[in-house]
Amino acid sequence: MTKRFRFASIFSMAALFANAQVPTLLRDINANGASGATEITCANGLVYFRANDDIHGAEPWVSDGTTEGTVLLKDINPGDGGSVPFTFLEFNDRVYFAANNGVDGYQLWSTDGTEAGTQFELGVQDVQDLVYSSRFTVYNDMVVFMGETDAMGTELWRTDGTVAGTSLIKEINPGEFGSSPRGFTEYDGLLYFSASSPDLDEELWVTDGTNAGTHLVKDIDEGTGSGAPRDLVVANGLLFFNGDDGYAHDAELWATDGTTAGTYMVKDIVPGGNGSVPQNLVAFNNEVWFTAFTGSGSHLWHSDGTEAGTVMLELPPELFGTPDHLAVHGGYIYFSAFIGGSDEQLWKTDGTASGTVHIALPGSTVNGALYPANEITGCGDFIFFAANYDSAIGGEPYTLLSPVGIGEEAIANNSGLYPNPATDRLYLKDLPSKGTLRLYAADGSLALERSVRDMDISTLPSGLYLARITAANGTVLHVQRVVK
Repeated sequence: MTKRFRFASIFSMAALFANAQVPTLLRDINANGASGATEITCANGLVYFRANDDIHGAEPWVSDGTTEGTVLLKDINPGDGGSVPFTFLEFNDRVYFAANNGVDGYQLWSTDGTEAGTQFELGVQDVQDLVYSSRFTVYNDMVVFMGETDAMGTELWRTDGTVAGTSLIKEINPGEFGSSPRGFTEYDGLLYFSASSPDLDEELWVTDGTNAGTHLVKDIDEGTGSGAPRDLVVANGLLFFNGDDGYAHDAELWATDGTTAGTYMVKDIVPGGNGSVPQNLVAFNNEVWFTAFTGSGSHLWHSDGTEAGTVMLELPPELFGTPDHLAVHGGYIYFSAFIGGSDEQLWKTDGTASGTVHIALPGSTVNGALYPANEITGCGDFIFFAANYDSAIGGEPYTLLSPVGIGEEAIANNSGLYPNPATDRLYLKDLPSKGTLRLYAADGSLALERSVRDMDISTLPSGLYLARITAANGTVLHVQRVVK
């Protein structure tokens, strides 16, 4: 891959625009149907995901935001079986993930974003008695994960990417069943997670990466019940999560300051023992935003950590239903929601009723273009998601232009269009015979659209712009920041 447009945002100065955002097909990966793009993750300035091109099976892919730069990273499991990679994460200037080569089971791999730089790192079969590993997360100078052995079941492990540097942190639930640690989230310098232990079932735990520094935070459902902490996220100086105290309130919004005494239910949204089941927790505008069920279905809620400050975003009930997959990017929350009960589409909100809008692809007649939705991910100037806007193409990865910052420091990292800064006209090496230049202002609005054969920008006011060049068939050829 030769083009490497890095998505680093310099300033969070750009606001999104309600009427000009139009989804763009990133690449039709599977010519015979849907590619099943999932595990979409922004890491080290590129977007990594799993997709099936109907030739290699489900393998890792990488994208720089252009069609040409959206490529198969490596055929780890040769043939059509696929390595089914998951959990892409940044660590030591590389991106690590789990993949199955078809022979040795799931192992730890890493990449620099190129096929040549994609390599095997660690096989669990080489480490003591490990037989399986998953749920990787980066914490300080290590990768913490759930590792499984026959003797201990699934427990809390750590690694630096080497056999010698891989070890058990703590056997939380002695015996062969294990504690099944999950939901790793860093808060105030420590790593919080849920795990099962004797006589307590699944509750909130914390670790500093050592055996002595790993302990229970609070028994939420006192006794043998399960507090089942889920969807942990840090917002407004607190760690929020979905907690279940049993028959008293069921699953509701909880928060903690890291202490037992400071771990509490924020609000009993559905009074009594039914529970509102908060999900999709994200940090936005110094609050936690989430979805919760009430008597009239699922709605958008937000909280500052107090009961009085936990409220529902009031919207017309006919607008949409069942919001899901919340993702924060560039001053908005993007999410999927159903129109009329069956048509799942892309939406966004700025936290107000008037700023909550549907983002549609003009001309699409597919009912439920985002069904079933998985990840919605922001990366630099773009939102990435999988959708099926055209039944002839099927479910494929799409992008949505969402500039979150344009700074002069970024100009030096881009090449192709020149001169930069420019005064009257732009030029591009390897110019396509037919194509379109679109320049977007810092607020995301379309400032100029011209043929690539006549990239006259003399009428534009001075400023910073995001240029996007597409071929006649809609293929994204080049993305770059330019100064006028």
